[in-house]
Amino acid sequence: MEKIYLKNEKLFKSKWQMLIYIIIFIILIWAFIYLGTLDYNDDLSDNIRFSQEFSLVSEDNVFEYVNATSALMVANGTKGIVLFGTNNEWVNYYANIVNKAAQEMGIEKIYYYDFIKNRQDNNGTYEKIVENLSDYTVHNDYGKAEIYAPSLLIVSKDKVILFDIETSFVIGNISPSEYWNSYNEKQKISELKEAFLEYLES
Repeated sequence: MEKIYLKNEKLFKSKWQMLIYIIIFIILIWAFIYLGTLDYNDDLSDNIRFSQEFSLVSEDNVFEYVNATSALMVANGTKGIVLFGTNNEWVNYYANIVNKAAQEMGIEKIYYYDFIKNRQDNNGTYEKIVENLSDYTVHNDYGKAEIYAPSLLIVSKDKVILFDIETSFVIGNISPSEYWNSYNEKQKISELKEAFLEYLES
């Protein structure tokens, strides 16, 4: 029987060719990883980004994303307004009400600080905020003071005009849409407008 021999062809004609292919492969892997980590929302303005994160809030809103450092400045007594929140429906409904009241009163900017990761990490700046607001914060089951979402802080001339935590703790099986019926929303808007007026006049 006649033997059949397969021709043993080299995959790469030379070491240089192999090196070039390896370099191209590494570049492609790096590009894939890099493009996957890009934040494509970087070019969005804060108000557009906020409306995309919170569906009830219009694109024409007053919210500006800030970190713990900016929130601490307000907690230290610098004039400003901070909404402490995170991405959930209670914050969605509350932020919508805050935005309506703010726009009616001519408030141009409210800081939005998502503090949850900082709280989980025991971030020092977050802890300082809690310390400064110790007269208003709530203690958890372990006796530790914490901030909960949503909370609204309004400060002017080293004075806390309002620290609103109404829906940070809602007792009973009730949804945000049920809680914020037309009557409750109207009452909250009225309360916020009164606080915003004091803020503007101080």
